[in-house]
Amino acid sequence: MKITLIGTLPPLKALSPYCFHLADALSKKTNLEFISFKEILPEFLYWGGTKENEDIAIKRINYKRILRWYNPFSLIKTGVKITGDILHVQHWSLYSGFAYSIILPIAKIRKKKIIITVHNITPHTEKFIDILLDKIFNKIIFPFADIFIIHNKRNKAKFLDLYRVNEKKIYILPHGTTYPYQQVKRISKKEARKRLEISQDKKIILFFGYIWDYKGLDILLNSMEYIKKKIPKVLLIIAGQPAKKWIKYERIIEKKDLTKVILRALRYIPDSELEYYFSSSDLVICPYKKHPFDTHGGVGALALSFKKPLIVTDVGGLPEYVLDKKAIVHPEDIEDLAQKISIILNDKKLLEKLSNDSNILSKKLSWDKIADKTIQIYKNLL
Repeated sequence: MKITLIGTLPPLKALSPYCFHLADALSKKTNLEFISFKEILPEFLYWGGTKENEDIAIKRINYKRILRWYNPFSLIKTGVKITGDILHVQHWSLYSGFAYSIILPIAKIRKKKIIITVHNITPHTEKFIDILLDKIFNKIIFPFADIFIIHNKRNKAKFLDLYRVNEKKIYILPHGTTYPYQQVKRISKKEARKRLEISQDKKIILFFGYIWDYKGLDILLNSMEYIKKKIPKVLLIIAGQPAKKWIKYERIIEKKDLTKVILRALRYIPDSELEYYFSSSDLVICPYKKHPFDTHGGVGALALSFKKPLIVTDVGGLPEYVLDKKAIVHPEDIEDLAQKISIILNDKKLLEKLSNDSNILSKKLSWDKIADKTIQIYKNLL
C-alpha cells in the first residue's frame, strides 16, 4: 500500500504544522509520498510572511515541492505524477479547493482512491464572495472523494447539513497534539520569564496565534477589567500577528485601563520562540466566538503539547481539548470568562489538575495514535 499525501510542509504556513506531524508519523509506518505546495498564496496575503527557517528536519519524509497557486500546469503535473494507491489531500480553503478541482479529476481518471480531510467546514470569514467560492469548489471536488475525514462531531453534523454526502463515507479523526517542528529545550517557567523579562510573581494568561475577529480577543480584553481586580498581579500576554487593524483592541485597552496588565508581542511568533510564551504562562485561553469558527484550533493542540491548563469556549471541537467542565466557557460571555479565569488562576490545585488533564489528552492525541487510526482508514478503503 502506497499513500500520496498532498498539503503544505514547512516553511510555509496554513496547515504546515498539521501536515508535517501527520506525514512524519505516517512515514514511519507506511510507504508515503508527500507532494507539497511550493507557493499557496501571493506573499502579501501572509500575515508576517511565509518563511521562518529553511533548515527544518523533514528528511524522513519523501516529499516534492511542485504545487504553485498560480500555475495550473503544476496542478495537472501533480495529478499525472501521483504514484500512491490512495490520494489523501488536506483541504482547508477555497485556494486548496481550486487546486484540487484540477488534481482530483485526473487522479480519479487514473483510478486512484481519494480521501479528503476537510479542516474547515466553512471559511473563517464572513465575506460573501469567499463563502460562495468555497462552496462552489467544494461541490466540484467532494463528488470525487471515497472517504472524508472530519475532526469532530459538530463538524460532521454541519458538513452533512451543507453537503448531503453519504454519512458512511465520513470518519471522525481528531487533530493531533501539535508541537514545534524544531527541537525545543523545554525550559522552565522561571527561565522563560527571564527571557521575556517578566516578573516571576505574575499570574500569566496567554492568548496566542493570529488575531482574527473570531478568536474573541475583544471578549478576553473586556473580561480583564474584572480579572485585574480579583488578581492584582495578573498579566495577559498577547502573542500573535494581527490579521486586521489593531486599533479595535487598543481602544478597549485604553477604555478599560489595561495597559499595565498586558504584554504585547504583535508579530508572527516563530517556532524557535514558542516555548518562551507557553512555558512562561499559567493559563492558556481560547475565547473563540461561535461564528464562523467550526474546527479544532491549533492553539489548543499546542497548549496540550506544553501541558498547559486551558480554558476554551463551547465552540466547534474546542471542548475536546479539556476534561473538566470548569474550563469551558459560554461563547462571547464576558462575565462567564472573567469568573472562570479568576477562579482557576486563584486555585493552585485546580491549575495542577488542568495541567495533568492536558498531559493526559496530549498522550491520547499523539501523532503516533493519529497515524495508526489514519492507516486503518486506508486499509478499510482498500
